[in-house]
Amino acid sequence: WMHGLGDKGSSWQDLQETIKLPAVPITWRFPDAPVAPVTCNNGYRMTSWFDIEDIPVDKDAKDYPQDVKASVDRVHSMVQELEQAGFQSNEIVLGGFSQGGAMAIQAMIRYPKPLAAAICFSGWVMQRNELAQLASPANKPTPIFWGHGQQDSTVEFALQSIGVSVLSAADYDVTPRAYPRVAHSTCPEEERDLLAFLTRVAGGKTA
Repeated sequence: WMHGLGDKGSSWQDLQETIKLPAVPITWRFPDAPVAPVTCNNGYRMTSWFDIEDIPVDKDAKDYPQDVKASVDRVHSMVQELEQAGFQSNEIVLGGFSQGGAMAIQAMIRYPKPLAAAICFSGWVMQRNELAQLASPANKPTPIFWGHGQQDSTVEFALQSIGVSVLSAADYDVTPRAYPRVAHSTCPEEERDLLAFLTRVAGGKTA
């Protein structure tokens, strides 16, 4: 599970208590992003999966392909470590919030082996016009859950419909959920929806 800009993985460890599948044990990982200067914060160094030019993130947000690729490679290395530990790739779910949710989508579509699912809380799709070139055919059938608060003033809510349209047009299976009174955060309803989604996709084991 990948955190948002300036945060740390341990901030999301409560998910271990709220997201539990009775028949399938879940092994969670909460990595920290590398520390780097961030443009939208005047170059201040903080945990960041990639650079962000402006807040709020909107449909015209600048992409940083080299940063994204470096973090995708970082996430793929984590997945490979799990495979080496005995998990199958199709038992592994990638997820995250905000910047981390955007990363989960990128890392999933680019992974060369099939994964179990991807989860995006309040994120967005980067490099929208390049998905066909970036994507691996292995994860076309991989389901995606996307939850987003309608009052989000950090990552604009409109990015959900834009991203879902782009992914759906590329034949990805996306489950979008919107939360009317939620800003840039999660909520119990979103976590319940995620649990229902994971229950549907966990036909085997989930890492």
